[in-house]
Amino acid sequence: MPTRLAHLAALLLLLAPPAVQAQIQAPRPVEEGEDATEEPRPPPRQAGPRAAPPRTEPAPPAGAPVEPAGPAARGGRAGEPRAGEPGPEAAPLPDPSAPNAPDTIPAPRTPPPPPPEKLAARAIEPVGASSQTLLRAWTERRTALREQDPPRAASAAAALLDARRRLALGNLSAMAAAEVRDSARALESNLPVQAVAHAELAVALAPDLADGHLALARARLAQAPRQPLQILGSIGDGVAAAFREPHTRRALLADVMVALLAAVLAATAALVLLLLLRNLPLFLHDVRHLPLLRGSAPIQASFLGLVVLAAPLVFGLGPLPALAVALTAAWLYLTHAERAAATVALLLVTAIPWAAEWTARQASWAGTVAETVHELEHGLLDDRVVDELAARAGEAPPPPLAAALGRHYKRRGDLAAALRWYDVASRGDEKAVELLVNVGNVRFMQDDLEGAKAAYLLASDRAGGDLTVQAAAHYDLSKLYLRVSDIGKSSAARDRAEQEDGPFLRRYGADDDFSANRYLVDVPVPAAKLEPLAADPALVEGVREAARTRLAGVVPRAAWPWAPLALLGALWALALAAAQVAPSKRCEKCGRPACPRCDPAGGALCGQCLNVYVKKGAVEPRFRQQKEVQVRRRRRLGALGTKALAVLTGGGGYALQGAAGRALAVFATVLFAAFLILFRHGVLPPTHPSPWATWAKLVAVVPVAALVYLLAVRDQLRRTRG
Repeated sequence: MPTRLAHLAALLLLLAPPAVQAQIQAPRPVEEGEDATEEPRPPPRQAGPRAAPPRTEPAPPAGAPVEPAGPAARGGRAGEPRAGEPGPEAAPLPDPSAPNAPDTIPAPRTPPPPPPEKLAARAIEPVGASSQTLLRAWTERRTALREQDPPRAASAAAALLDARRRLALGNLSAMAAAEVRDSARALESNLPVQAVAHAELAVALAPDLADGHLALARARLAQAPRQPLQILGSIGDGVAAAFREPHTRRALLADVMVALLAAVLAATAALVLLLLLRNLPLFLHDVRHLPLLRGSAPIQASFLGLVVLAAPLVFGLGPLPALAVALTAAWLYLTHAERAAATVALLLVTAIPWAAEWTARQASWAGTVAETVHELEHGLLDDRVVDELAARAGEAPPPPLAAALGRHYKRRGDLAAALRWYDVASRGDEKAVELLVNVGNVRFMQDDLEGAKAAYLLASDRAGGDLTVQAAAHYDLSKLYLRVSDIGKSSAARDRAEQEDGPFLRRYGADDDFSANRYLVDVPVPAAKLEPLAADPALVEGVREAARTRLAGVVPRAAWPWAPLALLGALWALALAAAQVAPSKRCEKCGRPACPRCDPAGGALCGQCLNVYVKKGAVEPRFRQQKEVQVRRRRRLGALGTKALAVLTGGGGYALQGAAGRALAVFATVLFAAFLILFRHGVLPPTHPSPWATWAKLVAVVPVAALVYLLAVRDQLRRTRG
């Protein structure tokens, strides 16, 4: 019997439902020495109907029995809150006894994972360099070279270039010039590898220094003469650098213009002198027919005529009065082509003062405000010198100078001073749209992205046709969009910037360089705004007045240029009345004056040739033979003189043959080359004079002048033979 009761109790225990454990386990304190275990991760989120988040009950006190979960265990119907529990806030669990109830209780909803953290943009590196950093690196390199320590010198050179990059400097010309000299010394010591290294460092320090590129070409020629493409490439880079650098470009312009103006004056004087000499016998013959000199001896009249011609030179009246008197004396005996050439020559001489003024304005650079601005923008000025310059500038400096000071302080990392000077520049020049780009860059570096974006967009709107400003604004705007992870806008802005001015961006921008002065692109002061600051108006006007005084001599200032123009007008009026004046002509046979007053029936022949060749039997045969000998001698002497002038002057034969225009052109070309050789050391030498400049000018001009000279001589000799 007891056995049956035991079996029955066991069967009832098997049929009874198991007790449901609580879903949330009460926290328990961690005993000392017991490791805390990590809570199990919640189950993954399942697809299906959206479940309400589980309700968390307060933990029971220690030692209290654990209450089973579920509505039946809590003692109440589904959906009815327990006493002391909030009702509407907690979603009820499904009732297993309800119809269509799920077989199992759904798992509690897992909260969504937190969004991934956005990667922080790479910060712009601070400047971390100054002019003192450059000087220390340069001193370290010179010391290492002196102590024959190549690794130390290479390390110092790398530090020097890194400081130049951080400061965004364009040209360290003084340091590059020293490297050029070291390259030349290395070649003299038969060390071509070291010469190439010095020249390459010179090019890296000052890309706009032509001597660096030419020194590199010379060193490469010594090291690898069988690689002409590299050598020619360095020469081409040197020529391009010479035209980029304002010191070299303006010095070259001064040399060329001074030689050209001197050549024009000398060519005009040579042409007028040859025209006068060719027609001097006719002039001296007609002088005796003047009313005051009629009846006087021919020699006396001729002497008075020579005195009149020499008076401007004797009394120092100036080159232009002397040319005017000589041209007036020969004017009636010239052809229309010769008169046109002489008119052009005299007009060119009259324009020399204005050409000299333009040359002074375009060539002056050293010691001007424009040079200071250029050095602030592209060169190296000591920080203390810049501070003194800023103190002297005052409250209203020229806007380009204020803009350059602002960019200088920005490159040194002083953003507050940069904004202050940019504000001064914008007040002085409200149309300076490039300042908006630079201000936007400062705002960008101050983490004011909204202010930077507004400045870039405003610069793009106001740039108009300035592609450089537009390119810089869109380039910096692309960096801003990249900073805020707007990749689409960044790519569009960058593509547009490349289309607008890609070379400018490739020269000043860098995508993989996050230094403060390379990540964003500034816009330097435009060259057009430096032109008014490159020359003192009083100095320019003084140059023009000095040229006018040297040319005009005694001609009053108020009469310039009206006096030369009035003279040319009077001469052309006299040419129209030449038939009434009836001047003498050159005899077709012997070249003597054929005067209509002395021999009215002679026509184109003088009296002697008229009797010898027209009037048969008027003279004896022996006089006829003598005349023929004179004619042949004159022709031989004329041909010999033409050949001599052609060889000696290049174009003198043309003047004797009546081709005055060709004579003027050949004279000007040959004399231009001659004056360039004469001024080979330069009229206004740059800060770093180059020994290559003389050879460059001679190589560029002398072959052309020599070719013109040879072709002109050949043509004049051919004309002489004909």
